[in-house]
Amino acid sequence: MTEITLSESEMRSALGLDPEPPKHPKPSVPLTYTLVELSVRTNGGKPHRFEYRSGSISTLTAQLEAEKAARDEGHEVLEVLDINQISE
Repeated sequence: MTEITLSESEMRSALGLDPEPPKHPKPSVPLTYTLVELSVRTNGGKPHRFEYRSGSISTLTAQLEAEKAARDEGHEVLEVLDINQISE
């Protein structure tokens, strides 16, 4: 008879009981969005600020999305106050 000597790690490997390698957390992807601030009013009332977060990196597309969202909520868009691209 031939004698085979296996180490504990080799036995675990042969039985498929290898410990899983530690999982490294994925690096967080920076969140980037465009914040659009509009001056709006409802039914001729007082103007107030309307903020909209767009996933677009285009400021023009973000502005158009914000104006559409404001109109969908029943607001009248008076002017664009500010457009900022934000990275977190």
